[in-house]
Amino acid sequence: MQDSAVPSRVTPADVARYATLDDVAVRKALAARGIGYFSCLNICFDPDYIAAHPEQLPIDQFGKVEEKQDWYIGVPPDREANLAHKIDLLEKGVAALTPDVVHLGFIRWPGFWETWLPGDRRADKPEYCYAPQTLDRFAKATGLTLDTSDPVAAAATIARHHREEWTAYKCATTVGAIRRIRDAVRAVKGDVEISINTLPFFADDFDHCVTDVFGQDPRLLAEVVDIFEVMAYHQIMGREAEWPANVATDIRARSGAAAICTVQAKALYLEGMHAGRGRSPVIEAAEFGRMIDAVAKSPVEGLCVFTLNDLISMKGTSEGDGILDRLSHFRR
Repeated sequence: MQDSAVPSRVTPADVARYATLDDVAVRKALAARGIGYFSCLNICFDPDYIAAHPEQLPIDQFGKVEEKQDWYIGVPPDREANLAHKIDLLEKGVAALTPDVVHLGFIRWPGFWETWLPGDRRADKPEYCYAPQTLDRFAKATGLTLDTSDPVAAAATIARHHREEWTAYKCATTVGAIRRIRDAVRAVKGDVEISINTLPFFADDFDHCVTDVFGQDPRLLAEVVDIFEVMAYHQIMGREAEWPANVATDIRARSGAAAICTVQAKALYLEGMHAGRGRSPVIEAAEFGRMIDAVAKSPVEGLCVFTLNDLISMKGTSEGDGILDRLSHFRR
């Protein structure tokens, strides 16, 4: 995985060590112990791909071509070359690793959602994609007449007259991309399930941004998704400790499918462009405990912690041991 909010890329110094590792052996060892195995691949986040194919960059309603924000730059789910490339990687990975679940990261329309904090206005945020290639597909799919060569004019026309059709098209495109991936990997392993990164928004947050801007509708996605992994990062999003359980429960109810609630172990997004946004600089053990208690009492099927490295690094500290102890008793 390429770097995101946490260092993830294999560096040149790591290459020799990674060459000694055996993914297939790990997968078999887990299976022998009855531990499920998720294979993960990011779909609409690929800085290397977009650097090599800048013509695929999305355009927002202001006519601006997307630029990298901090670590993030996104690819719309309608980019055929990117989707075909990812499907090829997944077919090979599923054949080699026979995972129980294929987890799709960043399967949505572009946008740096972690910057959408309480008090922000949706009108100030970019919405993608008004690039001619997407507008042409939209016009063809809906039978509408649009000036697809002018992103600003097209965005204004869509906002005034075709907002429902545009949102429906974006959501259907996300579903369609996942369906293509699911069909491809199930042709390799028929019983593999699909999970996705799910944005932690209630349906009406920021004037329905999760469907209008990001094209994720849990009700529709349930046709092709078995498990919704809800990225409920409460400190990043400036929310209270009980919020992860609440938003994951809501997404579970809207989708009617299984949900896993992902929570933070460590405070993030405090420096650079994120400084001064009012985020708490620390997650204390007591706060973490309240968060885990709320998730434990909720109907969601599971808990995920972001990240394992943070848990390892905090071992042996007073706050860290409190967090680890609380985790060890989750639903026990």
